[in-house]
Amino acid sequence: MGEPLTPRAVQKQLPPQWTLKDDEIVRTYDFESYLAGVEFAADVARIADEALHHPRITIEFRSVTIVFTSHEAGGVTEQDLELAERVETL
Repeated sequence: MGEPLTPRAVQKQLPPQWTLKDDEIVRTYDFESYLAGVEFAADVARIADEALHHPRITIEFRSVTIVFTSHEAGGVTEQDLELAERVETL
């Protein structure tokens, strides 16, 4: 577990289209179909499981929302930002 970053530090490192909301970073992805979103969510889950750092994943009809935070640290850490970057490569 890392130390929580300041909001300013998070904003400087935040991948495009991700937003900082309170002590979490969030992005919603849109897909052509429900199943495409489910497959994406499964890919995110694999990345997260490898890192032993699990986001909140919300699957809706054609969108998937990913939320990262480090509850133990009390906010966003470097690990959250690194995983958000990895999700961007999917």
